[in-house]
Amino acid sequence: MTDTITGNPTIEAYTGPIDLSRPHFVGVGGCAMSGLARLLAELGHEVSGSDLHDSAALAALRAAGVRVQIGHDAARVEGVSCVVYTTVAQNAAEVRAARIAGIPVVHRAQVLDALAAGRRLVAVSGSHGKSTTAGMLAHVLRALGQDPTYLIGADLTGAGSGAHLGASGLMVAEADESDRSFHFLSPSIAVITNVTDDHPENFASHADVLRAYVEFGGRVTPSGVLVVNADCVGATVAADVIADERPDLTVLRYGRDRTADVRLLDVNAEGWSASATVRMPTGTEVVLTLPTPAAHHLDNAAAAVACAATLGLDPVEVAGAACTFGGVRRRFEHIDTRAGVTVIDSYADHPNEIAADLDAARTLARGRVFVVFQPSGHARVLAFDDRIGSLLADKADHVLLLDVHGTVPVGRPVADSRGIMARLREGRYCLPLGPDHAARVIARMAGRGDVVVTMGTGDVTGYGAAILDTLGSRSEVALSA
Repeated sequence: MTDTITGNPTIEAYTGPIDLSRPHFVGVGGCAMSGLARLLAELGHEVSGSDLHDSAALAALRAAGVRVQIGHDAARVEGVSCVVYTTVAQNAAEVRAARIAGIPVVHRAQVLDALAAGRRLVAVSGSHGKSTTAGMLAHVLRALGQDPTYLIGADLTGAGSGAHLGASGLMVAEADESDRSFHFLSPSIAVITNVTDDHPENFASHADVLRAYVEFGGRVTPSGVLVVNADCVGATVAADVIADERPDLTVLRYGRDRTADVRLLDVNAEGWSASATVRMPTGTEVVLTLPTPAAHHLDNAAAAVACAATLGLDPVEVAGAACTFGGVRRRFEHIDTRAGVTVIDSYADHPNEIAADLDAARTLARGRVFVVFQPSGHARVLAFDDRIGSLLADKADHVLLLDVHGTVPVGRPVADSRGIMARLREGRYCLPLGPDHAARVIARMAGRGDVVVTMGTGDVTGYGAAILDTLGSRSEVALSA
């Protein structure tokens, strides 16, 4: 998430009826936006959208019948019933034109809330782990025949796979805290995976972040359920305040702490496997074994198990279904292994996420850990560059450091990579000149048993293909020699 998001869409938000018969999506190529647009198209609405660049997501939308155009143009709002935006696109030409013309401008989360009407919504919030938790829960529910509607902020497999229009009355969705837009939602079950300092472009302090989660928890429907991570101090503090203000809610805690109702025991990660025993509130114990070296994904699994139990599903069946979950794109995703070198793609950009994924890489590696890292968001880099640099220096053997990803903020400080670089050891990092150069550096240095992690929210995800191609070429040359 980059710091192009600067604002609170709940202030002076549109409050009238939302006509979704002909919505126009601005920035429709974003994962959550494209999924929402496709769901509305499947419901029979006449959907259009625009984005700055073509992508696989836009191709999937075209195949679903969505009219997609490249570039922003004020003329595109003519005849639409509403314009749907995210805070990142609040100043786009279509948004400005719609406001001038009196066409309703509604935030993506408002449309999500409208789609959730009449459904039992499970909204997954948290600084980290939202996509994996929501994706795993959706997978479990589908595997057990529940067929929920879901909207995940990342693809599960191919483009467009992060959204599904189900036949049941259940809905699973991510609840985005970055701009406080989760305050538009009124879930039956709310999940708080963790509460940490993040999005400094929008939150003035940790207390400010906590207040946002408390307000979100207060929006749970009467006699609803709050599922909260017992291992996160911020999450438990928020839950305590919410419980005091809303005694009608049931609070279900999960995690490794002894206070957890759904408790993780005997956590272990080795190779491509992370396992734990889960003790349910009834005393029943089930075993989770996930095909990942990322032990922190077991925490996400525990949250999904807790939600499924709240929905009345059998814990043994839930655990069995969770063990078949293939993961979420870019969340410590195994891209391929060539010439004995494993390439992982990671969306991590916050220090906590970086630390967790590099620990997982170290568990997997039989040799060294290489990181191609792209810092994300000028405000985030300015706030966390020292911590990020220290983590990279401590947990990676070699770092290829890219420029900061994110729109240059107007009237705000601009960041660069120097603060991160200052923490890296001389001779253990370089500043590659694009994907091909990074691929050549890694192909020259990496050997069998090493792990390469492409890390960050921007175009660094495309570096993996170049690295694998170069490693493959090196392997072919070695075989022919």
